[in-house]
Amino acid sequence: MAINVLGIDIGSYAAKIITLGSIKGNRATLTGMGMAQVPTDLVLNWEDEPAPAKTAISQAMKNLVAKNKISGKYVSTSVSGDSIVVKKITMPIMSPAELKTAVIGEAEQYIPFSISEINLSYHVLDTSRDEGQMTVLLVAARKKVVQNYMEAMAVAKLKPAVIDVDGLALCNAYEFTYPGHTDDVVLVDIGANMINTIVMNRGIPMVIKDEQGGGRYLTYELATVLDTDLEQAEAIKFGSEAAPNPGEAAEVVDRISANWIAAVERVMDSARAENALYRPKKILLSGGSSLLPGLTSEFQKYFGLETTLFNPLLNLTYNAKKFDPDYLRYIGPQMAVSFGLALRKVEVQ
Repeated sequence: MAINVLGIDIGSYAAKIITLGSIKGNRATLTGMGMAQVPTDLVLNWEDEPAPAKTAISQAMKNLVAKNKISGKYVSTSVSGDSIVVKKITMPIMSPAELKTAVIGEAEQYIPFSISEINLSYHVLDTSRDEGQMTVLLVAARKKVVQNYMEAMAVAKLKPAVIDVDGLALCNAYEFTYPGHTDDVVLVDIGANMINTIVMNRGIPMVIKDEQGGGRYLTYELATVLDTDLEQAEAIKFGSEAAPNPGEAAEVVDRISANWIAAVERVMDSARAENALYRPKKILLSGGSSLLPGLTSEFQKYFGLETTLFNPLLNLTYNAKKFDPDYLRYIGPQMAVSFGLALRKVEVQ
């Protein structure tokens, strides 16, 4: 029997959870949602010192489930960053059994880790009978990182059913929200510590890239330049508090925003190197830092492409007495990855 899972996005600033009820076609019912801040320094260091991070993250998950009265125990979560590799490759058409064996040899050419220390998965994206080739997406994650996630969930008395990749979870959210759309678009999720950029070509991921440099860097830079604490810098960043020196604050925001734009441009350049005819029509921004005032305008101005916030919650069915529509409009872009994770199902006996 296939059952729904808890979609939990564990970021370096917050853990976010979404649960869905019925999922039919491109319609779904929102049944639970929540967010809890996590200790950033511990989360960023949990490969080297996993014990404190696992304790903090498991407690955050426990709090999310309890506070939001969420039932269920099977979890879909995701990893990102330097410990994962996502690569699209071309291979001759072969049987599933042959592919299972051949893909290991192919992976050794592209994965900068030993095969023995990674969990490897793959998915056939496209098959061209005329050319005798198929396009395969390789996904590798270091076993140590995956194990940390699984142990943190076990402490929280949850069962890991799916360990995904942030970029692919974002693709799931996009495909569900825009069914049948084959326009070339660029998905950009700007979190606290990471920028996830996904170039979509004819409805399938062409390039997926994670890069350091999210909203945390802007907060720290504002705190340093304006001589404020991090809490005040965060408030200044989103415009809920006036900066003591607006000119200096604007310079910092412009500089860091330019870094984000440059990161996205590098990924788009990689896509064009692969396909010189690639011309995206739209950019969709998500993640907590996508809410930075004026950011969509900056992207649109630089790239000359329509740029909007990606909010996969807007088309959901929900109880307006339980979920405030205005809050869903605000929080939706931050929940894109967790929504994509919640779309997964798990088979149980």
